[in-house]
Amino acid sequence: MQPDIADPTQPAFLATYLAGLPQPDHDHAGPARSVREDDFDGHHVVITTTYEITVDGQPLNVHIGLSNDGSAHCHGLPAYQLPSLVDLVRVLIRTFPDEFSPHPTPGDGHDGQHGHDGQHSHDHGDGDGDGDGRIHGDETSGGR
Repeated sequence: MQPDIADPTQPAFLATYLAGLPQPDHDHAGPARSVREDDFDGHHVVITTTYEITVDGQPLNVHIGLSNDGSAHCHGLPAYQLPSLVDLVRVLIRTFPDEFSPHPTPGDGHDGQHGHDGQHSHDHGDGDGDGDGRIHGDETSGGR
């Protein structure tokens, strides 16, 4: 006897129902967006923040989330809740080192232009202009 897919207690009903739902958009390209909500003293507060995260000048396309206390998490590390986005990026770099090549590769945005001495004439994306490619952040939770 075939299972009755009209019976909501049957697994086939759930499978059919779930298959018919629209699929969520998982396009991680572009800036990450976080929406936090809070109810306080009779007011509903919504905080929408957009983050553009790069490592060595390359976009870090991960789905991030922030809790109301500012701690951060992402799909790639589902068991982690870190005190800040800076800490999250550091853990991603250490956990997935092969995803963060320390050397430029063809097609990474370097145009082959060099200074007069044959050296690259730009820094490598860490934003502080010293060209060392390392992330220098504030070590406190205030760097969110």
